[in-house]
Amino acid sequence: MLRLPSKKTRAYIVRHISKRAATSESRGGGGAGIGNVQHQLFPTDDSSLFRHVAQPRTVSVIGAPMTYGQPFVGTDRGPELLRESGLLKDLSSLGWRVEDLPDLDFDTICAEAAKSSNAVPMSPNAKHSLQVGEGCRVLADLVESKLRLGRFPLILGGDHSIGIGSLAGILRAKPDTGVIWVDAHADLNVPSVSESGNMHGMPLGLMMKELIPDRSIIPGLEWMEHESKDGSEPPRLPPDSLVYVGLRDIDQAERRFIKQLGIKAFTMFDIDHLGIGRVMDLAFEHLTKSNPDRPLHLSYDIDAVDPAHAPATGTAVRGGLTWREAHFVAEYVVKTGSLASAEIVEVNHTLSDGDGANETVELGHNLVNAFLGESIL
Repeated sequence: MLRLPSKKTRAYIVRHISKRAATSESRGGGGAGIGNVQHQLFPTDDSSLFRHVAQPRTVSVIGAPMTYGQPFVGTDRGPELLRESGLLKDLSSLGWRVEDLPDLDFDTICAEAAKSSNAVPMSPNAKHSLQVGEGCRVLADLVESKLRLGRFPLILGGDHSIGIGSLAGILRAKPDTGVIWVDAHADLNVPSVSESGNMHGMPLGLMMKELIPDRSIIPGLEWMEHESKDGSEPPRLPPDSLVYVGLRDIDQAERRFIKQLGIKAFTMFDIDHLGIGRVMDLAFEHLTKSNPDRPLHLSYDIDAVDPAHAPATGTAVRGGLTWREAHFVAEYVVKTGSLASAEIVEVNHTLSDGDGANETVELGHNLVNAFLGESIL
């Protein structure tokens, strides 16, 4: 009599085969089926895209190797690993003029900021705020300057606390920018409610006046309450200028804030229920209903993707975006023609084995290609 494998054994076989196939696909190696498919790079030929970027189109690659916004070392090598993977060559192949700026020297910048820690009372629930604050101040100035030159800032993190600097610089240069935040987490904390005190969970909360009217109470963030060089108000993000995609791990206070402020949020439930195409349609409709031509910023945390595809990150949560869903989000935003800036964060090679680290870096690289217009057809 033929004996079939047990349910447990069959499940293991399916998982094992799926993992092997995914690994083969990501490496573009040989073998049967999808493993034979080689990745080819095709730039888009749609001249209506990136309409907020001056001609000839130039991408300013800004390495922001921040690691003080969360507890794990390793995020500081994200920019280096993405460059080493051949990213700059691909951006050039996609038709961009590439301005590759040196990584911001956060070792020196943050060390200098930390010297004043004995003289300045520390915020009890914003860890390393002096280091994060000063690093983000420098980043904000650089991002603002590149946008004012008509360039496309591509920010390579680093942990997601760099979003404080990215958003500040973007909103000073283009105050009407809409933000698509692709993340497993809401990053809407402020020190008074944060469960961890880690500042990579605070970039959006710190940009909303409704949640923290005076950011100068946080050591290192005094600059965020200064007027811009043109005399305009300090940068803030209105709640209706934000859309979340991919949420699945939200703190209690963040849940309350999202509902109270009416922030448009698409969780993994919504993606499962509606499909990623419909979710992105609704996200874009929300952000452009009052101004169809507003610029968009895409902030992409690699932990939005399921850890089966992106295991090398600090706060991985199961049940995330598939490989194709992850790419579709970026491709969709590009196809709108409104994308004016982007960042990718939280790649940490130390938090997975060699294969997992390589797969995560490769995925990050492929997503950035999609940010800059790689096209299937």
